[in-house]
Amino acid sequence: MTMPKKISRRSALAAGAASSGLLLGAGCTASAPEQTPEKIPSTDTSWWSPGPDRDLVRDLTPGTTPVRLACMTPPTMLNYPEDQSITERVKHIRKMGYTAANANTPFGRRNKWLDASVSEIQELKGALKEYDVDFFDTMVWTNLLHPDENTRQSAIKYVCEAFEACERTGCRSVTGITGSRGTSGLFTVMHPDNWTGETWKITIDTFRQIFRDTAGFKTVWAMEACITTNVDTPIAHKRLMEDVGDPRFKICLDPTNMTSLATYYHSTETLNDSFDLLGENIVNGHAKDFILRDNMYVRLEEVPPGKGLQDYETYLVRMSRLSWPRTLLLEHFPAEEYPPAKAFIEKTADNAGVKIYS
Repeated sequence: MTMPKKISRRSALAAGAASSGLLLGAGCTASAPEQTPEKIPSTDTSWWSPGPDRDLVRDLTPGTTPVRLACMTPPTMLNYPEDQSITERVKHIRKMGYTAANANTPFGRRNKWLDASVSEIQELKGALKEYDVDFFDTMVWTNLLHPDENTRQSAIKYVCEAFEACERTGCRSVTGITGSRGTSGLFTVMHPDNWTGETWKITIDTFRQIFRDTAGFKTVWAMEACITTNVDTPIAHKRLMEDVGDPRFKICLDPTNMTSLATYYHSTETLNDSFDLLGENIVNGHAKDFILRDNMYVRLEEVPPGKGLQDYETYLVRMSRLSWPRTLLLEHFPAEEYPPAKAFIEKTADNAGVKIYS
């Protein structure tokens, strides 16, 4: 007996289709298959966040408030001077073309303004008034979220000492970032726990403690962004400010520190979001730029203003619409790069109709 050949499912379907064709040919004519219309590609790229918004219209109507400039090099900062008098330091800052200055004391060292004599503090305030220089800020570099509680409390004490020094000297604000749950010693280190609800609660509790420990001071806190921390967007600034709930919680605007691949071509939008959400709570700003190196991976680097994609026209225009003169601090590049960076900002301001305080 001869066994029938095994028929596959594909062969059976093909045979069935052929049979149907024979039947149709015997009784009627088969209709032509319906043509699928060609799909027209969408021109909407709003979902594609890295791409620039070609239809973005910038409002560059300037305000009337001038913008002060400061420079983060040792000779143009207001750390307690070791090699010249206090008056000479202030005079030098003004001679270099800056009308504001900041200070910083590294973590683990005592702020020397805490031990300055009453006469020295009087000399400082007198020189600042005579040369019209604004002592606008003191920076603190520490990890306020360190997982070791003793280390975190030491960081809080360091920040509170900066508040005390500012209160003595009349400095307006203390600026810093939140920190990291990492333990490498770097307060900007990436760590997956930086963005947890538990860390957010620790962040709120930390700043509430700082404000309790400095109760009665006029000096404010200026929250600075850092893309590796939990304050990495304009809305994160606003949310933390609201959650802490203290009137002395203010903002240091650093748009470069909020730059990611998704926002690389969206500097204008980041700036407008920041000013729209934070407005008069912005008490100072940082001036630097950013550039994406041509690699197969994301490698964003800081560069001086004018050498990257930061929208300084919008930055300066929005600052000029605030109610009193804020300071833009040029920071984080070699000393020889500061004069051309300053010239770039001054030229951009002039073209935009923004007055630089002089």
